[in-house]
Amino acid sequence: MNLKEALLLSKSITPKEALLIYNQMDHEKIFEIASMIRDHYKGNIISYSRKVFIPVTNLCRDICYYCFYRKEPNEGGRYLEIDEIINVAKRGIELGCTEALLMTGERPEGRYKEALTFLNSKGFKSTSEWLFYISEILLNLGILPHTNAGILSRYEMAKLKESNPSMGLMLENASERLMEKGMPHELAPSKNPKLRIKMIEEAGKLKIPFTTGILVGIGETVEEAIYSIFLIKKLHEEYGHIQEVIIQPFMPKKGIRMENHPPPSEEYFLKLLAISRIILGEMNLQAPPNLYNEVEKLVRAGINDLGGISPLTIDYVNPEKPWPHIEILRKRLAKEGFVLKQRLPVYPEYLNKEGFLSQKVREVSLKLVDKDGYVNEKII
Repeated sequence: MNLKEALLLSKSITPKEALLIYNQMDHEKIFEIASMIRDHYKGNIISYSRKVFIPVTNLCRDICYYCFYRKEPNEGGRYLEIDEIINVAKRGIELGCTEALLMTGERPEGRYKEALTFLNSKGFKSTSEWLFYISEILLNLGILPHTNAGILSRYEMAKLKESNPSMGLMLENASERLMEKGMPHELAPSKNPKLRIKMIEEAGKLKIPFTTGILVGIGETVEEAIYSIFLIKKLHEEYGHIQEVIIQPFMPKKGIRMENHPPPSEEYFLKLLAISRIILGEMNLQAPPNLYNEVEKLVRAGINDLGGISPLTIDYVNPEKPWPHIEILRKRLAKEGFVLKQRLPVYPEYLNKEGFLSQKVREVSLKLVDKDGYVNEKII
């Protein structure tokens, strides 16, 4: 297949055709097509965001069977104090970080009196109000907040947009089957795909650069994974706001309900990644390099981004998986003909896109980037 044929396939592919390719085409051929499409739209640039991961709270009213992040109050579940958050952010800035990933559980004040007591002691009624406050402080420090706090209302997202250049919510999967008894989302009502799709749509109407994606290896079928990618593409075609799509492999851990559930096979993960590139075309496609450390295979499967990488904080969702060293990644990618470039939590193409950033966020963002929208890196 030549480039013209690959691009035509990408523009016209249907879910049925994608499944047929997955099942019948040699995986090396799938990677070749995915790489051609990526090279055409993205050239030889692989981007990443240098970040600090700030676990604002690990309390959560949902119970996902694959989650290690969530903690009960008697297991260490709590909110970070503002001084802790500011300290991490300042240390991150010194190390060249431009993103502060703000992660919370799903509305813990709806489940735990400890959560409400903490918030009320600070003068707030909800976790989202606490996030408004934190985000403003971080933006004033010169680091850009990127909030991932579960399901948010239109009002909450509009308020966060004043200080956040981008936000995120993983679709996880579009299949409601995963909410049935014995399935990973059985006790996680916020993982209802209808709710997640609605929030992603609302973000589109608000013109918020948005990060989403799917979690693979949690019991979904190939058909469900492919359908989920098509759904994300459709949302982007309507609103133009989905700045990146993450394909994230499940990692079993001791202590979670799915600790004996195997991770997705390498073949499944990489083929799904390549199929996603074919489906998504020019959209930005990401896979986390700490969860799959053979970056050469990731780029061969069609990614153009490695997501957030921290020189300071751990991955609190997968703490057993350390981030790769950025300069080692740079050298490995260079051997494959790629250039690693640091981006902000918001992608370059949205920096000057009408209506997508608040004036204050845009002013802070533009001070951090070069003429192409990439960060003037501090090599650490």
